[in-house]
Amino acid sequence: MFLTGISTDDWNRLLEHCVDSAWQLAFSYDMFDKGIDYDLYILQMDGQEIRFAWDNWFEGEIECSAALRCELEAVLGHALAEGEPSTVKPEVVEIVTGGRFKGRADGKTDEIED
Repeated sequence: MFLTGISTDDWNRLLEHCVDSAWQLAFSYDMFDKGIDYDLYILQMDGQEIRFAWDNWFEGEIECSAALRCELEAVLGHALAEGEPSTVKPEVVEIVTGGRFKGRADGKTDEIED
């Protein structure tokens, strides 16, 4: 599922929570505009994957399972909105990672309409 419209502060807090919870960094965006215009982190643990994408227009987006969504909402103490992604779309992630990460983090194959 795609969680969108996440404030930068909440996005950073959730990313930090996952890293502190033993998630392993599988990919980190490292281009010249990292953290200025765009950012992407892909974390993995026990066969699961969570993707954190951010840009300065839409702020934070996360792709994760429903179970992880519940955990993240518990960390923040409020609900996260599900929506149409812009920065964590599978095709964007595939391009940004040079093809290392294809498809959806949750393994689903349904297409996202543009």
